[in-house]
Amino acid sequence: MTELAVQFFVFLCFNIFMDCIVYRTVRGSPSVSWVQNVLKVIERRVPRNVKQRSLSTAVLFVGDRRMQTLNRLYRSVDRPTDVLAFPLDTGHVPKQQSGIGDVIINVPYVKRQARRFDVSFEEECARMLTHGVLHLLGYTHAKRMPADTMFRLQEIIVNAILA
Repeated sequence: MTELAVQFFVFLCFNIFMDCIVYRTVRGSPSVSWVQNVLKVIERRVPRNVKQRSLSTAVLFVGDRRMQTLNRLYRSVDRPTDVLAFPLDTGHVPKQQSGIGDVIINVPYVKRQARRFDVSFEEECARMLTHGVLHLLGYTHAKRMPADTMFRLQEIIVNAILA
């Protein structure tokens, strides 16, 4: 996906007010209904003081090459990764008119990761979607916030999804 295509897709998501837009570009991507169900669980489990607006988001499922390109363009890391999150909270769009951003999940990478951790693809994909949404909501495992805060909430949400 070129940078222009990513910008167009972000623009498209920005202007269509929906709870969830799912863009599946690789085989084996989870269904739209699965993504919607996961987002509902996340919304119920995220602390109220964190939710500033609807969890309206776009979720893109891509392969290794596309993810490596995005990772190189936006993080200057020239290798694929499991999940990227692009928040829309730029201050230019009124909160009531925008979602929280886009989550991009690398399906082949997550499948390999699931095998490595001896968990199902669905569990690991739920973990990555949760991880991405938490980043969109301002959680981080960088210096501003203790990493265990984000990861603890992430695992609470994943356990609720799997229940």
